[in-house]
Formats: sequence, C-alpha cells, structure tokens
Amino acid sequence: MSHLDVPAALEQRDFEQLVLCRDPGAGLRSVIAVHDTTMGPSLGGVRMRSYPDHEAAVRDALDLAEAMTYKSALAGLALGGGKSVINADPTPENKARLLPAHARYVASLGGRYIPGVDMGTTAEDMELIGRWAPVVSSRSDPSASTARGVVSAMRAALAWLGTDRLDGVRVAVQGLGNVGRHVARMLHAEGARLLVADIAADRARAAAGELGAEAVDGRDLLRADVEVVCPCAAGGVITEAVVDQLKARLVVGAANNLLAAPELAGALAARGIAHVPDFVANAGGVMECEAEIRDDFSTLAARVDAIGDTTTTILRRAAETGKDVVTVAVELARAKLAANRADRPAFPTS
Repeated sequence: MSHLDVPAALEQRDFEQLVLCRDPGAGLRSVIAVHDTTMGPSLGGVRMRSYPDHEAAVRDALDLAEAMTYKSALAGLALGGGKSVINADPTPENKARLLPAHARYVASLGGRYIPGVDMGTTAEDMELIGRWAPVVSSRSDPSASTARGVVSAMRAALAWLGTDRLDGVRVAVQGLGNVGRHVARMLHAEGARLLVADIAADRARAAAGELGAEAVDGRDLLRADVEVVCPCAAGGVITEAVVDQLKARLVVGAANNLLAAPELAGALAARGIAHVPDFVANAGGVMECEAEIRDDFSTLAARVDAIGDTTTTILRRAAETGKDVVTVAVELARAKLAANRADRPAFPTS
C-alpha cells in the first residue's frame, strides 16, 4: 500500500477537516475526519480498534467519513459526514483513559462533528463522551434500525432480481455482533435459510442454535453456495479473490466499506452479481441517530423502510446507464450536496 499523502488526499476527496489528536499523558492517538457539512453537522461513529499503524487509522477515518456524507445525503438527512477513530483496543482500561481525552478534542470542534456508536464503542461510551462534547448521538443502540434497513435493501434487491420474498432464500451472514445478530433474527423471521459465521465461534454456535442456522468457518462463508452474502462485521471483506469465487447473486450488508477497493463494484457487475452499496443499505442507524438528536421518532420506521426504494432507484439507474451501483449512488449523493451547498449551515449548532 502506498504512503498516504494527507494534504493531497484532503484536496482530491474534498475533505473539510482532519484532526490528528495526541494526548501523551493519556496515551491517546486518535483521528477526527470531517468530510462535508453541506447538509448539516457531520455525524459519524467513534471507532475504537488497534490498527497495524497510525496511517491505517487515518485511512479508515477518511474512508468512513466520506461514506457517511453520501449515506446521510441519500437518506435525506440534515447531516454531513464525519468519523473518528481511536487507535487502541477497546478494553475497559483503555476506554477509561482515552475516551475523555478524545472527547475533549471532539468538543473543540464546536458541534461540527457529532459522535456516535461504532465498532468498539457503546451507548455507555457516548454518555461518557457527552460530558464534554456539545452533542452526542447513539445514547441508545441504533443497531436494530441499521439491521432493518439492511433487510429492506436486501428485500428490494431480490425483488429487482425477480424473487419477491425472503422465505426459503439462502443468506450467508458474516458477523453476529449487535447489527449482524439483528439482521439474522429478522431474516429468520421471514423464513430465510441462514449460514452464519463470527470471529467468536461460540457466538456463531449460539446463533445457529437459536435460529436453526448452519454455523460455518468464516473463511468459507463468503464463498458458500447461497443466494445472498451479507457482511456485517469489519469492512474490506469483498476482495478481488472473493469476487472471483462468489456463488451468490447478491451482496448486501451492514459492514462499512465492505469492498476492499472501489473498482470491485465494477467487477461484481461484470460477473452479473447485484450489489447494494453499504452506505445505502446500512443507513438505518444514522437515521435513528438523527431522530434521537431531533427527539422525534414518529417517522423513523417508514424512513428506514424507504431504503428499499432507494435501492431500487440505484439498481435501475445502474442498469440504464451501464455504470456500477457505487458510481451511481455517489453521483446521486453529490448532486444533492451541490444543490444545497449555498445553504451550508453555520456553526456551532448546539
């Protein structure tokens, strides 16, 4: 992997702000990426994990923040795209030291970035960050809304492919954390036949027992003989090698940045495999975060279910234009941003 030229990356990808945070006393090394605030303050989770090096943490923050911009724009939310990453294992000891230090950097942005739950963090962690940050989301767990949106996207994509129900459809669910577990339960309730895998084998066995699913090795799951592959854990799992070996006819999941490289969207299309961009399918969680910030949940379920309509629009436009679905989805999101750029909000917003 080539060295990351940060100034060039910010320019080429139209980033507004990147904050590299250090607190030697606490041992903090973290990143806050604000991609775009055209539609409103940037919202994105606080990811806490150990990276092979700090450049990998910066790359992840940039990729995730940009995807959040497109996710919020396509979902019609008054939010922009951001993300923050704490480069450390999410142990209780590390959280006690690092979350307050990170929260002070979040607070210094004056509302331009709203943190939420992500990999390695919880609603309780957001309560802690909220002691310093002016606005915090995910004080309740948005996983069920994320899962509901993924299932809505899956249902719509299967309908596009000619299958009008999930009953009897074979689905491989990778990752059984908060979101993946909800996805698996929702699919089971609709009669899907499930293969499941998780890095924690006992969690996969428990889900298999609960849902009548087949637990398989994670290395085999993405190549299984199923109709749908549904990654719900870490991103980057759809690699060139996986694309070549996929037997599924649809890839849709909750994992952020599930393609290892953007050009793999075209590779999937070339093989005739339908694909719903992750920032379309998993937008239910950010919809719930926005509802929480506004304290209005009255239309949340209907808006999450409308992810299916967005999915159909993107699949149809991709078929009409010959472009891959990621290109189409990004174009639609950027068009929304361009139409609203003159009305960019002022900060702080709290």
